Amino acid sequence: MKKVLFATTALVASAGFAAADITFSGSAEMGIVGGGKDAPGVSTYVGNTRDSSVEFNNDFTLTVVGSGQTDSGLSFGISVDFSTDAEPNENGNVALDNEAVFISGDFGTLTLGEIDGAVDKRLTEAHNAVGQYSIGDDETVHAGYQGSYGDAAYDNQILRYDYSFGDFGFSASMELNDDKGTTPATADDADNGYALAISYNTDMGGVGLGFGLGYQYLEAGIGGWAPGNLSDYGFAGWAAGTEVDIIAATVSADFNNGFKAGFEYSNYDPSGAGNSDVDHYAIGLGYTMDALSVGASYGKFDTSGDDADGWALTAAYDLGGGAAIVAGYSDSDVDNNDGDYETYSLGVAMSF
Repeated sequence: MKKVLFATTALVASAGFAAADITFSGSAEMGIVGGGKDAPGVSTYVGNTRDSSVEFNNDFTLTVVGSGQTDSGLSFGISVDFSTDAEPNENGNVALDNEAVFISGDFGTLTLGEIDGAVDKRLTEAHNAVGQYSIGDDETVHAGYQGSYGDAAYDNQILRYDYSFGDFGFSASMELNDDKGTTPATADDADNGYALAISYNTDMGGVGLGFGLGYQYLEAGIGGWAPGNLSDYGFAGWAAGTEVDIIAATVSADFNNGFKAGFEYSNYDPSGAGNSDVDHYAIGLGYTMDALSVGASYGKFDTSGDDADGWALTAAYDLGGGAAIVAGYSDSDVDNNDGDYETYSLGVAMSF
């Protein structure tokens, strides 16, 4: 313990000497999560393959952001999350997550780390447009959830450039394939991935509108690749060496009367004989009145074979001071599969 305190004190002292800023923020949650026996455990709850079950869940994240400025006016910094990594099955160890380092100036911002790629940065997915979340991540674990397009197809370390001009935004990103293996049999020579995207925000008739359009390229590695949560729901995905072109577009709307809505579409075009396009559609709707917020979202993957879709309901009651009671429910449907995939959660979410 003394060593930890000494290291912390040294960090603060050195930060002050360099005229840098270090800020801390945090979030925590407590409650229950549960669901059907076949829930694949995309995030929090994992089905036991025998029957429905309920578990306690607690979690916390401490976010540290450090920033400074050069003599020439360039801004630089780092952000990192310290999070528990094994909930709800056991009391988890603390692990680093979402590490990112950036440098910024009139030229834009360059960021490297475990971050969103260009498409995920500029496009607002349906559930994000609604802005509703649960402690069990019910809104993101169902079979119709698209996820982060082609991000994390390699090692999830992404270099991204961002630039904004007026109501427009532009991003470009790259994810390198550095998994070369130790033998020729395990070597992965897939092409590097890259992405380009633009966004535009405006106000029309009192409605705040957001538009996003993006393109992403990746090549599946040794383990293959499938979009969204499909691999968790039994889809084999495309084999190693398959090149995938992704085109995506989103529209979000804030009606400034409590209602919010979002729509997203993406197309996944794989190379290779016998591989067919996959289309994804999603829609979300949310409403806030005083302290109460509710949301609903639905997504579907339309494939040449079995389709997969899912939906989620979320609700939150703001207690003030950074605390809220939150609840969520989701269910999934996969063609020719009658698995029990429902998930639900109830608890208190806190932010500091």
